[in-house]
Amino acid sequence: MPLRPVLQPFARGGLLVGSLLMLILVLVSVSSFNVFNTVINFIYLPLIGIYIWPRTDKIILSICIIFIFGLILDIVSSGPLGLWSLIFLINFAVFKPHMRLKSLVFKTAFFSWFSFLFFSSILLYFFVWFSIEIPPRLMPLIIQSIVATCLFPLVFGLRHLLKKIFIDQFLRDLV
Repeated sequence: MPLRPVLQPFARGGLLVGSLLMLILVLVSVSSFNVFNTVINFIYLPLIGIYIWPRTDKIILSICIIFIFGLILDIVSSGPLGLWSLIFLINFAVFKPHMRLKSLVFKTAFFSWFSFLFFSSILLYFFVWFSIEIPPRLMPLIIQSIVATCLFPLVFGLRHLLKKIFIDQFLRDLV
């Protein structure tokens, strides 16, 4: 019997939380700064939003929202159009964050984040290589992965805060 998303009324506020979190992460991800003559980007931050996407029964709406935020990230980062949308959708299809059986616990989420990040980095490396026909440098990707991993607890806490603000107290554990 295939697993299906739990059909409960928790999508009401969950998609709002996921969308607000993705909007914040996409806007922050286009910023960069220099540290010791090294440019630090936050381009992997929206992947955290995909990874901790709320459980929902509205799969098509989730896919549309994720696709739109991928296009927005492509436009504001001046990258190849559709690259981040494709990476977001492949990760969403492979890891199925909307179909988790239980709500995320930080400890398990943090350690499984590494496999998600590794898979995303491989996808990004090859898609960028195929789209611009030059292999990307590995060191900036590694630095961005480390930055995203360091910011994972902050984003996880932001999601928890948004859940407290926008979702009814009795439905919070369902998202």
